[in-house]
Amino acid sequence: MSIADDARRRAEALARRAARRPRAAFTAVRDHRSTRAATGTGKSTFERAALARRAASDRKQRGADWAALLADLETLPAPPELARTVATVSIERGETAAAAYARTPGADDADLVCLMLATTTAIEPHWLARLAAAVDGVTVTAAAPTAVHPLRGASRATPHDGRVRTVGLVVDVADDAPVLRAPDAGAAPSASTGAPVPIEGASAACVVVDRRALDAAGGIPETADADIACYELTRRLRARGGQVVAVPSAVVVDERSVRTRRALDEPVPTDTMAWRGYVDAHGPELLRAASPLPTGSLRIAFTVAAPSDKVAARWGDWHLAQAFARSLRKLGHVVRVQTFDHSDDLAARASDVHVVVRGLRSVRRSPGQAHVLWVISHPEHISERECDDADLVLVASTRFADELRTRTRTPVEVMLQATDIERFNPRVADPQHVHDVAVVAKSRDVFRPAVAAAIEGGLRPAIYGSGWEQFVDKDLLVRDYVDNEELPVVYSSVRVLLSDHWDTMNAWGFVSNRVFDALACETPVVSEDLPEVDELFEGTVLTFRNASDLRAVVDEALADPTAARARAAEGRAIVVERHTFDHRAAQLLEALERNGLMPAASSS
Repeated sequence: MSIADDARRRAEALARRAARRPRAAFTAVRDHRSTRAATGTGKSTFERAALARRAASDRKQRGADWAALLADLETLPAPPELARTVATVSIERGETAAAAYARTPGADDADLVCLMLATTTAIEPHWLARLAAAVDGVTVTAAAPTAVHPLRGASRATPHDGRVRTVGLVVDVADDAPVLRAPDAGAAPSASTGAPVPIEGASAACVVVDRRALDAAGGIPETADADIACYELTRRLRARGGQVVAVPSAVVVDERSVRTRRALDEPVPTDTMAWRGYVDAHGPELLRAASPLPTGSLRIAFTVAAPSDKVAARWGDWHLAQAFARSLRKLGHVVRVQTFDHSDDLAARASDVHVVVRGLRSVRRSPGQAHVLWVISHPEHISERECDDADLVLVASTRFADELRTRTRTPVEVMLQATDIERFNPRVADPQHVHDVAVVAKSRDVFRPAVAAAIEGGLRPAIYGSGWEQFVDKDLLVRDYVDNEELPVVYSSVRVLLSDHWDTMNAWGFVSNRVFDALACETPVVSEDLPEVDELFEGTVLTFRNASDLRAVVDEALADPTAARARAAEGRAIVVERHTFDHRAAQLLEALERNGLMPAASSS
C-alpha cells in the first residue's frame, strides 16, 4: 500500500470517528432519564387535556346512563344472605396481591376470598353476596363483577367516566405477542338478573374465589402487578376444570384513572417489567390459547447475531436463518427471524421455541419456552453456563459437539450448516463476474489465509467483500458487498472460489456455509485443509495447506475446467442429498421431539 493510500485510509477513518461523536451525543441526550421524564410529562399533560375535551362532549349522555344503572340496581331483588365466610383482601397501591393475602387475618380459613383493589368501591350493598352466590367451589370456582369507571368532576373528567372498565379479561394477540384486553371496556353499564356468564379471566378490581380451589391452584401468583396476578389465578383455576364467571347483577366502581384509549382496551401495559416477566414465564401458553395453531405446528423464533435490521442484509447468519425459516414454514410452522436487538421482543419470548444462532454474544433464555442454542461459529465464546441454561445445544461441528458434551449437562447434538437450493443453484455466467480466482468474504481486519496464500503463490484473486484495503492491492477489489440474491450468479461465474475459516473454526472443524452455497451452484471450490471438508464432500472440494499447495490445485482446476465443473457437480449432488435447509428443518424438529421439547399444548 502506498503512502498516499495509507494517508487516505487514515483520513477516512478519522472522519468516521468524528461523525460518530455528534450522533453519540444526541443519543445520550435523547435517552437521558431527565429527557425521558420531561417528554413523558408533556405527553401525559397533553393526553389529559385531550381526554377532558372529549369528556365534555358527551357528559350529559354518560350521566343519563349512570342514572339508569343506579335505577337498575335498585330494582334488583336482594340475594340470599351470605352463608359462608368471606375474607376480603384489600390490595393497597404498590402492594402485591400475594402480600395482601398474606397479611389478611383469616384468609387461610375462610370459605371464600374476595380479592380487590383498595381503590375499588361499592355502589350498592349486595354486590358481594351476589358474587358469593355464584361460586359453588365445584363447577364455578371464581366470580367477577362488572367494574365501572366513576363519574368524575369536570376538571378530572374522561370520556370513560361512567362506562365499563372491565367485565373480564382475555388474552389477545398484538404484533405477534400476547396482550391482555378488556373486551367490554367503554360500553354503557347495565345490571340485570341474568345468569352468570363464563369469562376467561378477572382483573384485580374484584374477584371472589373459592379458597380451597385457590389453594389447589397454588395460591396467589407472585407478581408485582395485581391485574396479572388475578388473571393468572383465574387461568390456573380454569386449567383445573373450574369455571370463572361474570355476574351481571354485581357492579363495583374501579377508581383507577385511565389516560388513554389504549389503556382502556389494554389494562396491563405491555412495556412493564411485570408483563415482560409474565410473558417470559407463560408466553407460549398464552399465545397458543389466544391463537391456536394446527395440530403439530409450532411458533419458532430465530435470533441471529446481526446487530440490527439496518445491517442485517450484510450478515450471513441473517440469510441462513431466513432460509431455515422458509423450510420450516413449508412444514406448517410459524417462524420469525430477528436481529440481536430484538432478542427480548415479546413475540420471540412467546414463541414455543427460541433458536439462537450463536454469534459473538449470548441471548438469555425464557423459562416458559424451549431454548435451543445453535453454534455455527466462534466456539471460543461458548461458556458452560450458556450451554447449561439451554434445553438443547446444536453444533455445526462433530469435534466441538464432542467437546461440549464433556462440559455441559444439556443434550448436545450435531447440526451442520446447509444451503437453500432454491436460491443457490447453477446460473448462467455473468461476464462482469467471470474471474479465474475469486474470494467472497469480509476481511474482518484479518489477512485471511486463503487470500494470503493466493497472493504469496502468485495469484491475483478478485475480491468481493469489505475491509481488504489494508492488506491487498486495491486493483483486486471488485466490490465491497454482494447481495445474497446475487451471490448465486457470482458463484456460477467464477472459475475457482477460495474459501477459508476463522482459526478457532478451523481448529474445531466448523465448515463454512460458503462451501455449501458455492457447491450448490456447481462452483469449483478450493478450501484450506480441514478433515471435515473431505469427509462431508468426499473429495469434491480441493484443499490446500500452504501457498504452493494452493497454487497447484488452482492451476489444476483452471487447466481442465470441464473436470473441475464435473467435480463440483458431484459436490452439488451431495449437498442436495444431505445438506439443504429442508434437511435441517426436519432434523431440528426430530431433535425437539427426541428431547421432549415439543409443547403438548401446541396441538390445540
